[in-house]
Amino acid sequence: MRKTSVLSAVKKNPDSSDVCINCHAQITPIAIDSFDVLFSEHNLSRILNANFSYDEYVDILDNIFKKLDYANISGESPKEKVFQIANVFTYVVPKSSGIQRGEYGSQLILFDDRLDESLQTSTIIHELAHFLLFDITVNILSKILEVNPSPVIKSFVEHFLILPDIEVINEFYAHSVENRFIPLKYQNFNSFIKCVTDLNMGSEEIDVYIRIANSFAYEVIHYLQKYIDDDLREAIRLQFKIDMIEAKKLETDFGNMVCDPQKKNIIFLNLIGSHFEYLLNNEEAREELGYLKNRFEDFD
Repeated sequence: MRKTSVLSAVKKNPDSSDVCINCHAQITPIAIDSFDVLFSEHNLSRILNANFSYDEYVDILDNIFKKLDYANISGESPKEKVFQIANVFTYVVPKSSGIQRGEYGSQLILFDDRLDESLQTSTIIHELAHFLLFDITVNILSKILEVNPSPVIKSFVEHFLILPDIEVINEFYAHSVENRFIPLKYQNFNSFIKCVTDLNMGSEEIDVYIRIANSFAYEVIHYLQKYIDDDLREAIRLQFKIDMIEAKKLETDFGNMVCDPQKKNIIFLNLIGSHFEYLLNNEEAREELGYLKNRFEDFD
């Protein structure tokens, strides 16, 4: 009589499984490759009740920015150097159409190469800031769910970051990062002001979002200024002078309001959880994520 071993009767769980096919216990997949697996009550609970420490957050920042330690930044002009810095993190591509100076989406930074070099430089920094907030958020969510980043995770994060309310945070943050590295008289918050005007937001809500945005910006600036250093900033300043860019005085002083770093992360996670819960309960709204997922798969 042929004996069947216990091991041969145990089936291997697929990488994306969240329930063991043998014992039916909850398990954590290596990667989440479908929205049906991502959007579960279990994952919602993990986000809303995450015990995510500031030390873990700093580890994420360290891992993101350490890529620059091994990069050879050798461009001759300020724009070339900033281009090379941004290209360490993601794809940076010139564009020659449209009215926007630059765009970021699905791991692709676009900048208009018809602009003067100084404006190309500031635009790349602005769009790099958008990418870095995206990358930070992807890594936070992946850490909490204990999975590797995947097109499914990335598409949810991108969908979250372009929500009108979250775009207010995103634009103020990106302007703040950009403004740190360009001369004072050329700084602006135009896209942030447009977002706030379009939403007709109240001053108290704006203040909360500015505190969150500033807190993210100061953290990113802390890492970037090691590479966009005083010498490169001076070269950027001279390039603005050479290009004779028209200076526009910043009409509004938004101050330096910030959140406690850990409090900022808690608020941000609650915002993520709120959008996650909305999509969990709205299958029709989740259909928008499919297009984003396909775009990320093209880069993976």
